[in-house]
Amino acid sequence: MRTMPKISAATVAEHREQRRAQLLEAAAVLIVRDSTFTVAQVAAEVGLSRSAVYEYYSSAADLIADVLVDELAEWASSLERVTSTVDDPVARVTAWTTAVLHYAAAGRHALVRAAGAIDLPPARRAEVQSMHRSLIAPLHEALAAMGDVDPGQLARYVWGVVEVSIARIESGECDTDHEIATVLEFVHGGLVSAITARN
Repeated sequence: MRTMPKISAATVAEHREQRRAQLLEAAAVLIVRDSTFTVAQVAAEVGLSRSAVYEYYSSAADLIADVLVDELAEWASSLERVTSTVDDPVARVTAWTTAVLHYAAAGRHALVRAAGAIDLPPARRAEVQSMHRSLIAPLHEALAAMGDVDPGQLARYVWGVVEVSIARIESGECDTDHEIATVLEFVHGGLVSAITARN
């Protein structure tokens, strides 16, 4: 007779969700530390056999994809919360830009950057790319509310500046508060110029 595994949650479903969360956390730690990992390494971090991990994930790439999707979903949700209560479009751009750069300063973007450099199956890569686009959605909506502008174009410009700033923050070559203030001044100046040019 097969022995049922011991569970630490009220139900088997809750136990599986807890175990999945442990696997994701262990994978995230390994990605940031070593840039990649094997299923055996994740199993060792959590205290499971390698075969037990395969009950949840078919491959390391599948696990990495879930790490990315979960992190991007949490990041996108936080950006939506920060911007959803701000009415003025320029203030929303400010809130979005500030939140993204604080996220990088907190070290969380390192996970997205490291995991994003790992080769994923096409279907999972497309899923991650879709989640990445959701990060820009609040910015795009704020820019669209400015009236006679091209929100897609301006969103790309703002994102380009933010990406450069993220790299500077992560490299430690700048003071975060000063960097954010400089980026906001640059973005605001660009928006004013773009709006003026269209009118």
